[in-house]
Amino acid sequence: MNNEPLYVLIQPETRNSYWADNIRTGIREAAREWRDAICAIDPARAETLPDLNERRVLVVGNDAAWLEPALSRLMNRGAQPIIVNACMLPVRQFRCSGVVFELEEMLDQCLARLNASGRRRTVLLGVNPGSVTDHVKADAFGRPEDIIWSPGRLDDCVSDFIDRLDETGFDSVICANDTVAVCLVQQLLALGCKLPERLHIIGMGNSYVGAQLKIPLTSVMFDYRQMGEAAVRLYHSLCASPLPCHMTVSLPCRLIVRESAPVGSKPAASPIPPVIPQPQRSYFDSDMVQNIIRAEAMLQAGDTIDREILFGIARGETCDAIAERLFFSSRAVRYRIANLVKQYGFENRPALEDAIRRAIGSNEERNPS
Repeated sequence: MNNEPLYVLIQPETRNSYWADNIRTGIREAAREWRDAICAIDPARAETLPDLNERRVLVVGNDAAWLEPALSRLMNRGAQPIIVNACMLPVRQFRCSGVVFELEEMLDQCLARLNASGRRRTVLLGVNPGSVTDHVKADAFGRPEDIIWSPGRLDDCVSDFIDRLDETGFDSVICANDTVAVCLVQQLLALGCKLPERLHIIGMGNSYVGAQLKIPLTSVMFDYRQMGEAAVRLYHSLCASPLPCHMTVSLPCRLIVRESAPVGSKPAASPIPPVIPQPQRSYFDSDMVQNIIRAEAMLQAGDTIDREILFGIARGETCDAIAERLFFSSRAVRYRIANLVKQYGFENRPALEDAIRRAIGSNEERNPS
């Protein structure tokens, strides 16, 4: 075991965010291999710790309003932060090491594939002004006139976009995250819009909800567990370096092509635990959006059987039909549903069924994935 603990500072508001949970899991697994003792820093008490001088600290966060002051406080105490976030561009003034995703390259790939598919005008939709990562997406997109920011509720942003769709001439959309994309698909289908003919839609996050829509979502997959593991490896590389230096590790991300944007022939992979956008006041403040996030939380936290039961509910299957398909007893299926109702605070079973059906939409015409 190393003599020095591995210090980790995580943005407090990300406790219920699956992307941060996956980073934490990656850090824990890699630390176990390196025999590191992890020391979690309490953000409220970081300034009072006496032993941060020349210590490297893993910093996990995506909100600029939190991340920049946190880096400043640590560096003022002599610490050497290692940023663990999807990007570093807005905080490069701190000259820190870090682990990032190749967002710019992925956006270029999405635009090239849309163009090759005959799409001539693409919008970047639902960009969150409070997200460091979304600012990088906007910079990489490069066409300010075709970027739609969402300073308020994201479903209002989506509704406004749909209202002006005919006059804008957009024929393809890259959404800032999968929640934006799910809202867009659901609202367009409710209006009778023919997808993907009218609009090609690409999300970011490769969520379970997006993959199970009536028009399954093409989306960018990020491996946040790998990011946590890479952060620990970078930490040890920096510790072993004989000279002071800064290093950045860039991790690839992958486009999973499904029906919402048929822009390639690669087979769709099962989603890995995706990035769930951090809940923030106003941006995610609506019943529709909260229902999507809640449904994704159930799908993420459950095992394979729970997910198949929930997918079956979304398709309108009865408990007996689900049990027959899974080679379970009807009693076992009902027991699992009752546990989900209790665990996620639903009033009763019909409330859970309504939530998952509203999140994913009617899927009766599709075969199980």
